[in-house]
Parts: sequence; structure tokens; C-alpha cells
Amino acid sequence: MVTVYTVTYNEEYIIKFFVNHYRKKFPDCNIVIFDNFSTDDTVKIARSLGCVVEYYNTNDTFSDKKIIDIKNNCWKDSETEWVIVCDCDELIQINEEQLKKEEKNGHTIFKFNGYNLMNFNDNILENISYGWPDEAYNKILLFNKTKIKEINYNYGCHEAYPIGISKYCNEYNMYHYKFLGLEHTIDRYKKFSKRLSNENIELGLSLHYFMTEEEITKLYKNNEGNLIKVK
Repeated sequence: MVTVYTVTYNEEYIIKFFVNHYRKKFPDCNIVIFDNFSTDDTVKIARSLGCVVEYYNTNDTFSDKKIIDIKNNCWKDSETEWVIVCDCDELIQINEEQLKKEEKNGHTIFKFNGYNLMNFNDNILENISYGWPDEAYNKILLFNKTKIKEINYNYGCHEAYPIGISKYCNEYNMYHYKFLGLEHTIDRYKKFSKRLSNENIELGLSLHYFMTEEEITKLYKNNEGNLIKVK
């Protein structure tokens, strides 16, 4: 019924959690990973879990332009009617039974209410339950490819301009597992800042990865007392 598409680079910390989440929500789903030549065990883990792995090359840079091209086109040859196009840290909160109900109601496209989750206590992803709503992550991540002919994501996929029969459903949440501990976040931001393509920098894309340790630490401290239980 569903094919899940995502892009990866060194996501061994979350890839099993990601796959298990979508297999629980959609037991028979196909999962296709477009990997940017990860240097860790992302691909090994993904294949061991039955995922299809395709590679894409950006000469060891992080390229939003390439990612947007993948996400706008990877699903067009899907053998399933429904497709999920998301990042590896984006987990939508809808299951197969709910999707069938919404399909009967005529819905063809889903825009999810985004929540950033933040980890303070341990490294067990399943235990993270606090965060905050973030309208920037209210994203279109699930749609019926027989009804939607073009999805037309912009950079970061924060907005999309679909072409086709668009009857929206906005009733479900998406949990964004981005802030998984202070040290993890600092390390990840440093590594991604070093890989940003010249084109990204020229266009001002993904420049949040240039945040300093002090800025990231302040972000954590500012949010620590303002978190709400979201799941």
C-alpha cells in the first residue's frame, strides 16, 4: 500500500528506529533509501532490515539542490499508490488503518503538524516524548501518486506546490527527531557545516549548521523549561 522514500548520510544512530517505526505503521511497506555514500553503517543496517538502497553522488558535499531533485522525482515509479517522502528524522503519526479511512474520505494528500522533539535524559529514542510545535515543519510528506502528478517541493521540503487532485488532510502529527542530546547535536552540526556545498552557501541554504557550540547550548537551555509532552 505504501512506499517510503528517504535520503541518508551517516544516519546509523537513527536508521533502525526509522525503519521500525514505518514497518510498525505500515507492515508491508517498501522502504527505499537514497544514500550519499555514508561512511558509517547506515547502508549495512538498512539492507539488513530489507530496505532498497540507491546511491547518489555529490562529491562529498551536502547539496540541498540534489536532495530536492531526488524528493521531487524518486516516487514517480513507485508500484504503490501511496508514497511517503521524508527525512530520516521525520516520523509521521498515521498508520495503515487510518490511511485507509482517510482514503475512503477522498483525501489524496497529507500535511502533517510538525513537532520538534528534544532529548535531555538518555539515548533511547523511544523514550523521547517532549518537544514543541514548529510550523516550519508542517510539511506534506504523504500523498497518492495516482492523484498527484508533481509534488514540487522547495528547498528543505518545508513547502510544496502539488499538481493534481489535492484534497488535504491536516489531522495528523509528525515528530522531528532533530535534537537528540546536546553533544550529539553539536557534533552533527559541525560535521554538516564542513560538508555544505558552495551552492548551498551562496543560496543561504542550511546555514543553521554554522551555529556555534554556545548558540546550540543556549538553544537547549532556552527550551529545557518550555517543553511540552507531545507523545
